[in-house]
Amino acid sequence: MHWKAQWIWDNSGEHPRNYWLSFRKKFIAPQVYDEALLHITADSRYFLYVNGHFVGWGPVRSWPFEQSYDTYSIKHLLKPGENIIAVLVTHYGISTFQYIEGRGGMIAQLDFQKDGKVVESIITDKSWKAKEHRGFNRASIRISCQQAWAEIYDANKFDNRWTEIEMDDSDWENAIEIGPVGTPPWTSLIPRDIPFLTNEPIYPKRVVSLKEVEPVKGHIAIDLRPNFYPGEYDANMKKHIGYIATLIQSPADMKGRLIAPLGGVSRFKLNGKSYQFSSANWVEVELKKGDNLLLMDVSGTFHDPFINLAFDFPREVSFKSPLGDGEFVTVGPFDQKTILQIGVPMDESLNPHPDYQKVWETDDLDSLLKFKDWFKPVIPEHTCKDVVFILSTEKRVLKERDVLPEHHNLVLANDSFTEIEPSGGDIELIIDFGMELSGFIEFDIESPAGVIFDFYAFESMHDGFIEHTHGLHNTLRYIAREGRQTYRSFIRRGFRYVMLTIRNLTAPVRIYSLKTYLATYPVVEIGRFHSSDYKLNRIWEISKHTERLCSEDTYVDCPAYEQTFWVGDSRNEALINYTTFAAYPLSKRCLKLVPKSLYRSPIPESQVPSGWQNILTAWTIFWMLACKEYYLYTGELDFLEEIYPSLIQTARNFKKFINEDGLLDIYAWNMLDWAPMDTPSSGVVTHQNALLVKALRETAEIARMFGKSEDEEFLLSFADDLQRAINEHLWDEERKAYIDCIHSDGTRSKVISLQTNVIVYLTDTANEERKRIIEGYLLNPPEDFVKIGSPFMSFFYFEALARMRRIEEILDNIRKNWGVMLDYDATTCWETFPGAFEWLGQKLTRSHCHAWSAAPAFFLPSYILGVRPLEPGYKKIIIEPNLCDLSWARGTIPTPKGNIEVSYRIKDDTFLADIYIPEGCSAEIIFPAKFKKFVLNGEALEKRETKIER
Repeated sequence: MHWKAQWIWDNSGEHPRNYWLSFRKKFIAPQVYDEALLHITADSRYFLYVNGHFVGWGPVRSWPFEQSYDTYSIKHLLKPGENIIAVLVTHYGISTFQYIEGRGGMIAQLDFQKDGKVVESIITDKSWKAKEHRGFNRASIRISCQQAWAEIYDANKFDNRWTEIEMDDSDWENAIEIGPVGTPPWTSLIPRDIPFLTNEPIYPKRVVSLKEVEPVKGHIAIDLRPNFYPGEYDANMKKHIGYIATLIQSPADMKGRLIAPLGGVSRFKLNGKSYQFSSANWVEVELKKGDNLLLMDVSGTFHDPFINLAFDFPREVSFKSPLGDGEFVTVGPFDQKTILQIGVPMDESLNPHPDYQKVWETDDLDSLLKFKDWFKPVIPEHTCKDVVFILSTEKRVLKERDVLPEHHNLVLANDSFTEIEPSGGDIELIIDFGMELSGFIEFDIESPAGVIFDFYAFESMHDGFIEHTHGLHNTLRYIAREGRQTYRSFIRRGFRYVMLTIRNLTAPVRIYSLKTYLATYPVVEIGRFHSSDYKLNRIWEISKHTERLCSEDTYVDCPAYEQTFWVGDSRNEALINYTTFAAYPLSKRCLKLVPKSLYRSPIPESQVPSGWQNILTAWTIFWMLACKEYYLYTGELDFLEEIYPSLIQTARNFKKFINEDGLLDIYAWNMLDWAPMDTPSSGVVTHQNALLVKALRETAEIARMFGKSEDEEFLLSFADDLQRAINEHLWDEERKAYIDCIHSDGTRSKVISLQTNVIVYLTDTANEERKRIIEGYLLNPPEDFVKIGSPFMSFFYFEALARMRRIEEILDNIRKNWGVMLDYDATTCWETFPGAFEWLGQKLTRSHCHAWSAAPAFFLPSYILGVRPLEPGYKKIIIEPNLCDLSWARGTIPTPKGNIEVSYRIKDDTFLADIYIPEGCSAEIIFPAKFKKFVLNGEALEKRETKIER
């Protein structure tokens, strides 16, 4: 690709916050060409249109120094004469867990080709037209600390024909050229390395409920970041001490509730009286007519320092700044710092200025104003009064209506419609899509101008209880223009249910359709599992669906809350992918993204590419192991050769964190499971020491393959020394188990967990005698052991049980723990088992779609059907079925060489099997010992072990 285009932008600056910029370029296509390829990328994201047709969006997440670009063939969209390219770019102005803030910019180049040669190009330069898209409200709120901005759109504020050639753009400004390819921060451009995501329309299944509601009278969300951390765009953990202050202007003496719907604050003073928030995050207070001084302590530790407040009073209140102009001020910060856990210990404590306490001791405006040197106005752009989550959850139900047959028309894929008429309150519909989705909402409505359509998407409801997504503004506000209109959201969301609340309704509206365009990595459902146990079959299906929804441009933990590529999660997600979809390019892309973080951290980071610079030690090691596993399942030696330098660099960097006892001691996030393990950020943590032993030996095998004898010697010596140190210092002889850790002060942990001992067992760190002891714990955990807390950790537990050949226990565990999910109509696997966290209250879990929990999709084909690779790329296969209590089972396992098909059934004392393997493969087949007779592909066998080749 020969780039001639320029990066372009407008005069909004390098880091405009939640900025939406439209570009247009009219051109005449040449008369002779046989292909038209449009190459494009943008910072942060783009949406591309050609002659009014939506083409695609991107780019995939990437490191700024290796900015990814996309290529589209658009020949079929062009016409003789004049054409137009239109691009909408959203620039976040902040970092997220998927994106590192660069600066606003877009670059595109349309190459017309004839016989493979470029004959003419249309390039981005100052001739392109640019205009801020004012339909988007920039004074929004973060979707979550992991994601960017919630979508608030007013269809009256921008010409909806802007993507079409007929629109007059004479009042648009010319774009500003930033520079050519290579301009920082995008020092190189690399082509997209995976296919485009799907664009699959999914319609809802039903309307669940219909209500008249009234939201809380007032609310506001305040972004502290610009005032407390000016000029900082990262997503790192922030810790600060300070206040916000305002004068609440009340029209009368009245009682009501001050609510902090998302927590984040603990205490405040109102008219000099101190209050503490309850666990329900609200306090009953009294306002006097006129000004009421509110001083709220907003000290704490945040990724996303937004403060959300709701004011539930009989009449609406307003706000006035203590300084006169504006509404709120920040007071402070009296100390602040960024928390980084990247290997080297840091002091995370704060030392507040004495004025912090003095400010709290003030009781009236005059005494507070003595500290006005600490004041800083909160500008309107940094507050949000369109917080759909608050309006959707803090409300009164005025009337519950029956859902009539005609109300369901909006879910139908035809021309029928649901008509909603004005009533005494806002109209709320809850709509069920019937399954968890990840995609873009689109709706077709007919409405008067100014009617508000508030969409709040959530994942679960049961027995009338909605599991609200606290910490996730999974919302869209759309303010309608007059007439028939269609809107497709620009934010991808994960959800099952949509709460649609229609406000400002002055005349009837019609909803013709509501649908979601499913946007996942494009997969073929090759892997199949079916058996005589229909509960297991359904568990397989929800596990497979979970894997799909968590396969985007990388693996992600969940499609709703975070959409983050967590490196440790992806190790298990990759294994599940290999038995379901065989989407090998996705795994390769993920594995290659991880070590790029070494440019700023000593070992690869926990989630990439991300504005949160963080090490989660076990996640780094899972990446090392996943590289070897990728080779086992694909046979791609070239990948292993490419990734090896990063593996050996990581291993050598780990050596820098070995303490005087020969143990890994690294300051990082050292968790493994959502359970009360003892895994402090400083000190020696047993499970990651054991994992490192395994990773070093696996990397040594790779070194041997490439003739790196010095590396191999280093790796094996390192592993042996580390194993000896683990067994010398981390085994508790009295309790006959491995402790969780040794604290940084030398204190030995009193906590023993099943998790730690599972990992020690799996990594072959223990000697044979201790392994046998641990095996007893795996089957009968002592009461004082910390138990498995998540489906994620169950994956490793199942691996240990499989090594012990205790497949029955795996099956029983799956039926019990995943069966509970089915009892609640789950269509995907949950992040945690019910009861994992006390703070969840009535909620069954946090995320209802978490691919680290989709273990059954790996273990059912691998250990019930019994199909696993013995040699890289399935050149040699082990087929070792274990039906346990099933009477039959069959399935398909994808491989790079083709599909493996197996079908088993039991007839009296005979085990019958039909097995098909791809050409170029051989298989060792081991049938269950408990049967007397064996039939393979219609022929009786004399013994239970045999081989086949093709």
